[in-house]
Parts: sequence; structure tokens; C-alpha cells
Amino acid sequence: MMTKDKNTWYDKLLAIPKPVIYIIMFFVVALPVLFKMQVSTYVTDEVQRIYDHMEQLYQYNQENPENKKAIFIAFDYDPATMAELDPMAFATLRHAFLRGIPVIAWSGLPTGVDLGEQDMHLIAKDYGAVYGQDYVFLGYGYPFVQAIIALATDVKTFFASDKAGNDTRDLPLLKNIYNFNRIGLVFSMSGTSYPESWVTYANGLYGKMVVTGSTAVSAAKYYPFLQTNQMIGLMGGLKGAAEYEQLVERLEKELNGKDTRAYMETLYDGKDLSQYNTAYYTPEFTSEEIQLSLARRNTARQGMAPQATAHFYVIILIIIGNIAYFARMRNNKR
Repeated sequence: MMTKDKNTWYDKLLAIPKPVIYIIMFFVVALPVLFKMQVSTYVTDEVQRIYDHMEQLYQYNQENPENKKAIFIAFDYDPATMAELDPMAFATLRHAFLRGIPVIAWSGLPTGVDLGEQDMHLIAKDYGAVYGQDYVFLGYGYPFVQAIIALATDVKTFFASDKAGNDTRDLPLLKNIYNFNRIGLVFSMSGTSYPESWVTYANGLYGKMVVTGSTAVSAAKYYPFLQTNQMIGLMGGLKGAAEYEQLVERLEKELNGKDTRAYMETLYDGKDLSQYNTAYYTPEFTSEEIQLSLARRNTARQGMAPQATAHFYVIILIIIGNIAYFARMRNNKR
């Protein structure tokens, strides 16, 4: 009776121990992180539309300086999804502050309040944006639906004070921009189903253009809203964030020059520092802060690198496994 030869190349491949596969996966993921690799990507239509509408809003504000429109950002996410959604928030805020577009924000989740506030102050510092004049963070928008509806009249009636405890009636930005009439775009950054509520109320009732930034696993369910124009744009997962990062980086280099470090080192030179409240941020940069800020500009593309290498590794394993399997089947038939 013929015994089966276990030393064939395909049997050896099919018998690779699982610990070996996992160890290789560890290095495949760890090396791009250690070497700070970045992945450039093509820009999809749904992300390009977000950028284009922001640029249209900038043009409108240039032509109507006394009647500017703002963007509204809902930081509707928590630490569990911040790895995917923080880069979207960073890129969106950078675009707004680069173009001098006013920003009003809140979080519809209690766990997202501190995240949203921190993100706003971090990015505002990179462009010298002044709290109360250029941006405002209202805090926790609860009850959620009532908070959205308050934007149809006067958000100051719903939020008597902002997250920092300031009287909203004293904030210069909210004296001029306090409801949907002066909000050009609504951004919902969320790992939940909240974007659907923004479509229902902000778009359905008040005709506001809604943009969504979602986790990759949730992105697919929002494409029907894109097809019906209930949403005008979508950033899905790190891929969407990386696309927007690229567009904003190109704009920043065009406006501020290619040497971003030099721009940051001289940002506050000659400015009236009394307009900046150190409770939000200190109007100067340490070397470490500059380094962190520069790294923050590439968060999504650096996150894409280990993700991409891991995917390629799995694809290679699938190909090798199939080749070995069919080779063994062919040999058995013989």
C-alpha cells in the first residue's frame, strides 16, 4: 500500500504552524509603525465633494464678509472609535481654520465631549484661531433631537453656557451665527447611527447639507443617502480620512509654504497675545509640540500603512494556501 508523502512542498506550506503566521503578522504590522510609513491614496468622489463644498463656503464668505456662514461639527464618537474618526476631525478643522471659516461644535455623546473640545483647541492653536470669535464648543448636545431643533431658532436658548462655562450670549461668534440660517455645512463625525438623525432633521426639516465621517464598518449604509443627495459627502474610515488629509495638506502648503515647521515657529510673532485665553491653549509652541503637530497632520496616512501591509499579507497567505491546496488535489488525482 502506497504511503502519502508528507514532505512535498505543498504539504509543508499547508502545515505551517499558526504561531509562525501570527509572529510574521506582528512584524508586518509593527514595522510600518516603527518606521512611520505613510500610504498615499486616490481621492474618491464622495470625499472630493466635501472639500469642494468647503471651498465654495470659503468663496461665499469672501464675497459676504459681513454675513459669513459657519460649519457645524458634531463629535458624536467615543474613545472606541477615535482612531478612525479623530483624523477626520483634524483634517476638517484644519481646512476650516486655514480658510477662516467659523466653526461651531458639540458632542451628542457624553464620552465625546472631552474628545471634541481637545481636538478643537489642538487644531485651533496650529492656526492662531481665537476661541469665541473663530470657534466655539458648546458641550453636550442632550437631548439630542431637541438640541438639533434648537439650531433652527437660537442655539443660545438651549445652551446658556458653553463647555468652558462662558455665557453664550457673550461669545462674539454666537451673536452673529446662532442657527441654521448661517450654517453652511453640518459635519457628523460618528461611530453610531447619529448621522441618520442629522439627515432626518437637519436635512429633512431644514434643508441643510450634511456630511458624514464614519467608521469603515458603518460607511456602506450611508451610500443610499449619498445617492439621494441627503448627504453631500462621506469619509469612510481611515481611507476617507487619508484622502481628505491629502487635499488639506496640499492646500496648506499652497497657503503657508512647504516648510510647515518654520510657519509654526513664527505663527504668533507680532500678534496681540492678549486675545488668546491660556485656559484653551498657550499661544506658543515648544519643539515637542511642533513635532506632535506635524505628526498629527499625517495621522490617517500613517494609520493606513500597517492596515495596508496586513491586508497584503493576508492576501498573500490566501494565494499561497490556494496554490498549495490545488497542487495537493492534483497530485492526489494522479
